[in-house]
Amino acid sequence: MRSAFFALVGAVGVVAAGSTASAQLLPPAPSEPFETSRVPAVGPYEIVGNPFSAPEAGVLYSNITETASRFNPGTGGDPANSGVQQDVTFDDIPIPNARLFGATSVNVTKVTVGVRRLGNAPATNVNLFWSTATTTVVDPDTELDVPYNAIGTQALVQNGAASVTQQVVFGDGVNTLFTAPLNSTLINGFGSFLLGLQFSNGDTLNGWRLTSGADSNANVMWIYDTDVTPSEGAFNFGAAPNPAATFYVIVEGSPVPEPASLGLLAGVGVLALRRRRN
Repeated sequence: MRSAFFALVGAVGVVAAGSTASAQLLPPAPSEPFETSRVPAVGPYEIVGNPFSAPEAGVLYSNITETASRFNPGTGGDPANSGVQQDVTFDDIPIPNARLFGATSVNVTKVTVGVRRLGNAPATNVNLFWSTATTTVVDPDTELDVPYNAIGTQALVQNGAASVTQQVVFGDGVNTLFTAPLNSTLINGFGSFLLGLQFSNGDTLNGWRLTSGADSNANVMWIYDTDVTPSEGAFNFGAAPNPAATFYVIVEGSPVPEPASLGLLAGVGVLALRRRRN
């Protein structure tokens, strides 16, 4: 939902505490596909995949089964790449209700995104953002709420000769990076927020890795482009055999207990104390 203009340039250079980056070496694949098509998408959105039945402790969402594709939206404008600002790609982060225990927001302590880098990919900054989602919108508005929020920036050096999927990590898994209110109607049965990634350049040798599970994800991405009006749009890559608009993301953290739950826990504690005294 558009509510204000967001200056993307102001977010560059912000580094999240505890951020690290690591690389997982994979076989060279210099001819890997790079997605370029953008087909407008309208909700309700197709859901891809099934949630993990038993995720690791502390993992709210995980989608890391790699496909052979990557995506970098490049510079905005109409026609594409005629603008001055790098676009931001947002993916939905749907957390199954079974992991939320009735909570309507989550404390996020760590976010990992996977950047696919072909051989000799140039250095780039990875800027990460989060946003809430609103489903009661009227076209040309979309579910993406703006202004959105900066998480941090990671600088990646020039890649070597081998193609890699580089895991870019924000946060330490302990301290809260941000608290995200969740939308319960974007995808039924899930509480969702949106995660955005922006490269500092549009070189296609770097791209956000596309994935196919294991957690569920909607086949939609939101592109924010300050070089056009309206600045936001919902898209996917088109029908099969094109891949779904699902990106490499791991989100760690915990649900935020509702005030009623906290009161109930406090009452149980007082009752237990009285029993001990008696």
